[in-house]
Amino acid sequence: MNFSKKINLNSETNLDLTPIVDVVFNLLIFFALSLNFSEITSSLNIKLPKAKSSETLSEQQIIVSIEKNNKIYINDKFLFFDEVKNFLISQDSTKTIVIKADETIDHGYVVKIMDLIKSSGFEKIGIAVKRSDN
Repeated sequence: MNFSKKINLNSETNLDLTPIVDVVFNLLIFFALSLNFSEITSSLNIKLPKAKSSETLSEQQIIVSIEKNNKIYINDKFLFFDEVKNFLISQDSTKTIVIKADETIDHGYVVKIMDLIKSSGFEKIGIAVKRSDN
């Protein structure tokens, strides 16, 4: 009884790469989509204050970020204090302004920014916080 199978070494072996390419493309699409749906974080170094009561806004927003050393960014664009009002006047005043101020920023400086926003014609102002579970 001879159970061995003869293998023909002269025949060409074809490796089908289609399943491998399909898997790689599916992974690429998955990671590209998951990056788009992840929380968008800017490169600004802002530590938000914590609060238990907070809500998520779904409206169109203009983000005013205030970093340490009183650096002001509107939608990630750096502006000097004197430029803020002129920039905001050129924006749509029906949008909601969200202020993301570092927790170490002086309260008086945030009030000055809020006054500039109000005098630019905006009615809806919110302050961003980090949700606290405690």
